[in-house]
Amino acid sequence: MDRRAFFRRATALSVGLFAMVRGGKTWAKGLPSDPGGATGEASKPENIVLPPFEKNKNFTLDRALLERKTTRSFVDRPLSREELSRLLWATTGVNREDGHRTTPSGQGKYPVDVLAALREGVYRYEPKDHRLVRVFPEDIREKIPNQDSFKKAAIIVLYVINKDKTSRIEFADIEIGCMSQDLYLESAALGMGSCMFAGVRINDVTKILGLKESQILRIAQAAGPTK
Repeated sequence: MDRRAFFRRATALSVGLFAMVRGGKTWAKGLPSDPGGATGEASKPENIVLPPFEKNKNFTLDRALLERKTTRSFVDRPLSREELSRLLWATTGVNREDGHRTTPSGQGKYPVDVLAALREGVYRYEPKDHRLVRVFPEDIREKIPNQDSFKKAAIIVLYVINKDKTSRIEFADIEIGCMSQDLYLESAALGMGSCMFAGVRINDVTKILGLKESQILRIAQAAGPTK
């Protein structure tokens, strides 16, 4: 090997090692969803503390984009806690120490609440603590969609705009669009399916959950194992 080739390889190796070291420092910071990060209180019937996980899967973004698609046929198989943790973190989890998230938000106000309708009930995702807080104790998945095909999805995410946090509803709609795409991609990475749907029984669900006038149930998204 000549000197030039040697130094090119040595430089490339040094850059790679530097990137690994930087990556190590980033991991050491500890996001709420990271191993070693703040986990908050223990899970209770009304709360679910989502488990931490390493964000180093060998599933590339290109592959997730390639496999991202709309699915309308689901199997009612409960999600594991780690699957639930990954899906919700991707949707709007904290990805920086300053509290910013995986999705952009107009003026950084984050006016969209993510509600997860599960077999155990309906929960609000709290990104700061990476946990779920129960807002309704019953399974209402069959009462949400007009289409029967979505009723067996393991999770139905409800995107609720809080008008007290923003006067620009169009900004909140863009935020929901970003959230939904993140959920599509993470579903693909986990070998699951997803579908955003507008055929929501909005009035019925709003009444069941006791949403306030300032809360707008905008749209829903099903995700989970498929047939």
